[in-house]
Amino acid sequence: MTNLFEDFLLDIGMSWTLAKYLPFIICLILGFLLFKIWMKIKLSMWLKLIVLSLVCSMPFSLYFFFYPIYQPDVFNTTYAPKMLPEDIPGGTTLAVVVLPGCPYCEQTAAVMNRLAEQNTKLHIVYYFVSEDPEAMKIFRRKLHNRIALKSGIDATRWMLAAEGVFPSYLLYDHKQLKRAWHNTNFGVLALDELRAYK
Repeated sequence: MTNLFEDFLLDIGMSWTLAKYLPFIICLILGFLLFKIWMKIKLSMWLKLIVLSLVCSMPFSLYFFFYPIYQPDVFNTTYAPKMLPEDIPGGTTLAVVVLPGCPYCEQTAAVMNRLAEQNTKLHIVYYFVSEDPEAMKIFRRKLHNRIALKSGIDATRWMLAAEGVFPSYLLYDHKQLKRAWHNTNFGVLALDELRAYK
């Protein structure tokens, strides 16, 4: 989800949103500097405009090509589960509902590890909707030891709460559901909200 530059910005304490957008701002500034340099070269106006539009947009376009901004990075959209599990976590807990073998679920590990370090008051628990001891071992090796793993507990209702979209994220505060995100709606705005959540 992040690249080396974004990781560096997060390491020095910037928010998830700023770490996502700052490289694009730098690319725009670089494009503007290329524009200033290119304007000094003597060429015909049409040729100058064509090359200018290509050269100036190149830093931004290249960065966007490799590290695009997705809709969840712009809009913090949640959903309301129609059914909730009976095994509701206490305290302030982010329930990450995962399906063993799901590659998107495995990719959450790095982000959740960083979030666990950023907000030590937030308990993160991975709920597996099917029992697979091997998958749990894989996740255990990847996840911070502050992050708990649970399987087989009310698995069907957790799957229904996630509406079959994996991973899904449900934020509970003292047994009350506060927010819920599907994987397709979980971006930097949601991460900043969870980072600051007390």
